[in-house]
Amino acid sequence: MIQRPQSIFLVIVLLAEILVVAGWPLWDKTGMSGETAQVFISEWTSQIQGKTQTEANYIPLVLLLISIGLTAFIIFQFKNRMLQMALGLVNSMLIAGTMGYVFYTIYKKTIPLFNPEMQGAYGIGFYALIVALLANMIANRLIRKDEMLVQSSNRMR
Repeated sequence: MIQRPQSIFLVIVLLAEILVVAGWPLWDKTGMSGETAQVFISEWTSQIQGKTQTEANYIPLVLLLISIGLTAFIIFQFKNRMLQMALGLVNSMLIAGTMGYVFYTIYKKTIPLFNPEMQGAYGIGFYALIVALLANMIANRLIRKDEMLVQSSNRMR
């Protein structure tokens, strides 16, 4: 039985990040003449006039893999809430950094390739990153509430 609800939110963070690493698309754009561009966590590909271009993005992949390991470590550090809060903050920054690099890739590299007036569509992977960030923030808040509860019970003794 899970006694701490922040564990549920941390598992949601893990699942969302694993699905993004598994290859869910973050962004997709299709032009009027059949050009395509797709952004994944580890690469972006474009196909313009029959030519396929692929560029690897290992920075967001590394950030997300570190975040996955950190989240798993946070779950098992349930007795040290101060460490959990600090690691949760670092985890939020890693997820936000991953999203920032994805935005950079989308808006600076792939949108200008063809039809710059067309924006494209965000994929399921992008929304999974948002869910991971929100679930991590909720878990951090619940960890903080636990720490405040323990501190108040210590003052009563």
